[in-house]
Amino acid sequence: MKWVLAETPDPELIKKFTLELSIPEAVAKVLGARKFSSTKELKTFFYPSLTDLSDPLLLPDMDKAVERVLRALRTKERIVIYGDYDVDGITATALLYSVLSRFGADVTWYLPDRISEGYGLSQQGIDDAVSKGASLLISVDCGITGVDAVEYAKSRGIDCIITDHHEPAERIPDAVAVVDPKLIEDESVPFRDLSGVGVAYKLADALYDVLNEDKAELHQHLDLVGLGTIADIVPLTRENRILARFGLRTIEMTQKPGIKALLQTAGIWGNELSSWHIVFILAPRLNAVGRISDPELAFKLLVSHSMDEARKIAAILEDENKRRKDLDERIFAEAIELAERTMNPDDKAIVLVSDRWHLGVIGIVASRLVERYYRPVVLISTIDGVGKGSGRSIPSFHLLDALRSTGYLLTKFGGHKHAAGLCIEPDKIERFKQEFLAYANEHLTQADLVPQLQIDAKISADEIDLNLVKWLELFAPYGPDNMRPIFLLEDVTIAGEPKIVGNNHLRFKIKNQKRLIDVIGFGFGSHKQRLLMSSRPINLAVVVEKNTYYGTPDVQLRLKDIKLGNWRLDID
Repeated sequence: MKWVLAETPDPELIKKFTLELSIPEAVAKVLGARKFSSTKELKTFFYPSLTDLSDPLLLPDMDKAVERVLRALRTKERIVIYGDYDVDGITATALLYSVLSRFGADVTWYLPDRISEGYGLSQQGIDDAVSKGASLLISVDCGITGVDAVEYAKSRGIDCIITDHHEPAERIPDAVAVVDPKLIEDESVPFRDLSGVGVAYKLADALYDVLNEDKAELHQHLDLVGLGTIADIVPLTRENRILARFGLRTIEMTQKPGIKALLQTAGIWGNELSSWHIVFILAPRLNAVGRISDPELAFKLLVSHSMDEARKIAAILEDENKRRKDLDERIFAEAIELAERTMNPDDKAIVLVSDRWHLGVIGIVASRLVERYYRPVVLISTIDGVGKGSGRSIPSFHLLDALRSTGYLLTKFGGHKHAAGLCIEPDKIERFKQEFLAYANEHLTQADLVPQLQIDAKISADEIDLNLVKWLELFAPYGPDNMRPIFLLEDVTIAGEPKIVGNNHLRFKIKNQKRLIDVIGFGFGSHKQRLLMSSRPINLAVVVEKNTYYGTPDVQLRLKDIKLGNWRLDID
């Protein structure tokens, strides 16, 4: 792994931040490295407010969407919320369903089946809306590429409002309104990276404004917004960070039986929650039914008004998540075996195909393979006789652009820079594989295939104390583009002998001028002998955090990596 130390910010800027905000210099260095430039900007960052959110009418076509929804409310038209089967899509569906129900709308919902329909607007879903007597369809977390589907809906007498956050294609659906922040080319707008549920929240916010309703009621749904935003792994900066931060606090004190039951079943009810709890505990449970069974179960959980019903559904989600894990492990093992047997070492990407892989978990497995091999991965399943694939990528490779370059071979594709899906006829898979690998080999260098650890700033052991921890905690919630700060400690002095604890974890202490500081390295037990035997300088990449294990809060350093000698030359 290569360490990449952020460029040192302007010393005058560091001094300004330190003096005007009374923050530790180490924190000021991190903020400068992350391109903050004014104390006003930082006050919003450290102490965000819902009033910092921009006017929802700034989103494209939002005025048209609001006008059409208001007409449907006045004339009692039946409205269908058309969602997606992941957490972002399900929470967005639950949010708009709850808000429109509150306004007295005749509203129902539709969530597509991952296996039979796949992602996006489908003819089957539109036919379902027709059978329910709907005249207005509002998509959430999908629809931006549904040009043909919108035309079909119009032919069946249904108006469409598209709300989405995915990248648009060359053609935009001819809908009543297309609300997608990605249609704005200016990347500086604070809402451009909203999740699907974030865009749905903007529509709800605009409706509350026009109807002059009390927004305290809307804010009770921030638990849904926080869940979907964090689970979708969007950048946790600007407006996403505000929604995630207030979303987490709303989840902790939620009045929704479904979310409460989910927390209880997962064993974290009553805990202070972080983005980690969403990504690794709650989201997998909600996603499990969308991956391998029926996403409507997760939707019904989130909109349930009965604690008994919610507990029963939460228990089903728990069982389905265990089944999903078993599928995940089996397919991961098979994919590794197939990769090791067929992969050309010179190829800078991996494309694997099988007729045994469940479509609901190949995205998870692709992510795990990216971690293992550190190169773009596309997995294609032909389990139902049609090729359906899921891809994941590394920071230096734009996966969606790669799929666009092979688009003429695909029946359908879409996604983001780092994650995408596709459909393909089985007889075209081999050609797709060759062209995708050729594209990757052309656009990636060997240096791109070396994992990097981004380090925010150098720090001395003497700067580490609980006051530093207090300020670092205000960076939360952590996530993409707002990760927990990582610091570099050069040439540290270890006090005593390192110990291996638990399941191959490394624990030791380092010295500063006043005291000893605990360091814990999870999974770093194999480094013990290196530390004992080496006469070279010891350099640590660490996260500074609070440890309350022994009852009294204290500082702890969590190890991210160790390098001996000149860390700039070491890429192991």
